[in-house]
Amino acid sequence: MNWNWGAINQVADNVIIAAGIAWLIARQFIWRSGELKRMLRMPVVVVAAGLAYLAIELWGGFQWVAGDWLVVAELGLVAVTGTAMGHVTRFRTVAGLLQYRLTGIGLVLWAVFVAIRVGNFALASVLGANLADATGLVLLSFGVNRLAAIIVVRRRAKGFLVQGAAASMPGGSR
Repeated sequence: MNWNWGAINQVADNVIIAAGIAWLIARQFIWRSGELKRMLRMPVVVVAAGLAYLAIELWGGFQWVAGDWLVVAELGLVAVTGTAMGHVTRFRTVAGLLQYRLTGIGLVLWAVFVAIRVGNFALASVLGANLADATGLVLLSFGVNRLAAIIVVRRRAKGFLVQGAAASMPGGSR
């Protein structure tokens, strides 16, 4: 039996990454700590991993084709969906600690994210784009989405915390 280890590795990478992303998406819908210092950690790590993975995938040689502009468009669109996710995130305080989670509309936005990714992959493959099937692009796309969402969430969380502090002051509004 002759095994194609390159193909097996590609499938295994995609399955592992898809499972990891599914787990991270599911986490978006449960209340979690809103520690402002920690919020950026995961998106930055995912973007860095995507860039590193993409560099490794392209190391053997890469030639830009016109269809690869779809990748740039995809990154812009997933940044927009991430920004929207940041705006539909809810906040609460429990025992004086900020928590946040994505609302039900976020599920629709995740479906839009997946549609963008799948649609881009299909269109890019028809146009002969080289980057569309890169595993690193999946990570980069997800990381850009999360980074855009967290930037908005952090800005909104700061406002929520300031508003909460004002409301708890004597004479503040509730």
